[in-house]
Amino acid sequence: MKKARERALKQGIEQGKDQGVLLNLVAIALKKAKKGMRAAEIADMLEEEEARIRMILKIREEHPDYTEEQIAMKMIRHSDCLMSWNGADSFDERACS
Repeated sequence: MKKARERALKQGIEQGKDQGVLLNLVAIALKKAKKGMRAAEIADMLEEEEARIRMILKIREEHPDYTEEQIAMKMIRHSDCLMSWNGADSFDERACS
């Protein structure tokens, strides 16, 4: 029982870290887009998958009233959007549409 609890705690901590990283990515991508940068430029600068940046910008376009947290949560709701959580090497924006 103790090992299961420790494993769950560790997993929760890792998920929290991943959520923080995603929220930071959303914040930076939106700031750069507001300055007129395109998704490809942002992705290149941040060394991030362009499709992931496009998804952030697409959610902002579809929901201009969303906060950064809401955009990140929308991406989280689609488990395939969390590449670091499931170990995928690439991002498939179709899975997050």
